[in-house]
Amino acid sequence: MFTRIVLALAALALLATAGLIVYVASPRSVPAIEASTAALPSAQATTDTSGISVSGTGRVRIKPNIATLSIGVETRATTLAEATSQANTRMTAVTEKIKSLGVADKDIQTTAFNITPLTEQKQGSAPVITGYRVNNQLSVTVRKIDDVGKILDAVVAAGANNVYGITFGVDDPAPYQQQARAAAIKDAQDKAGQLAKAAGVTLGKVISINEGGVSPSPILRAASAPVAMTMATTPVETGEMELTVTVEMRFGVQ
Repeated sequence: MFTRIVLALAALALLATAGLIVYVASPRSVPAIEASTAALPSAQATTDTSGISVSGTGRVRIKPNIATLSIGVETRATTLAEATSQANTRMTAVTEKIKSLGVADKDIQTTAFNITPLTEQKQGSAPVITGYRVNNQLSVTVRKIDDVGKILDAVVAAGANNVYGITFGVDDPAPYQQQARAAAIKDAQDKAGQLAKAAGVTLGKVISINEGGVSPSPILRAASAPVAMTMATTPVETGEMELTVTVEMRFGVQ
């Protein structure tokens, strides 16, 4: 017995020397070791605002060469069929008159067609339909701008009883936009140069350019001469438009 104990102890000693003994303990007897995941400082994105930032505005005055007319026919009748028939007849006459004055098919577009029941309500009773209103509306682009007054007179004579407004514009605004854009950049460069000089630094290269927007708007004054103004023609004045472009630019400094 003693010999076996000695042998067992010797075997354990050999295993311990070789590093082969594994001590397995109950989970309750050994405290859990939790990995510490200390949060690393996150890299904060920083926005580079160095340099000189300015805005520039460019303006170009334009003489309109097209006009868009909003013309309508409105009819009322006791039945829907009658109101629709009257509106169709009058709008057909209006459209044919517009085309006879040189306006192309592509420049005539229906923009609205509405049918509205007309009701009457007596005290103590439900509303009763007494008729119908039909409204048909066209958008007409006039490219011979001197003919605007003549066309307005002609469509009213042909049966149009609503003229909602006239909008003036240019058929190709791209060249004017380019002029205004170049003027806006020049304006921004001049401002940046003034700021750099006042601050005692040298203006560097352009870092960024952003276009803020392009906005055409009428100049609120009449032109010196009305369009096609005669005793028999509605006087229409085109005036001028102003196309504005804004840019945001940032320059480096040295």
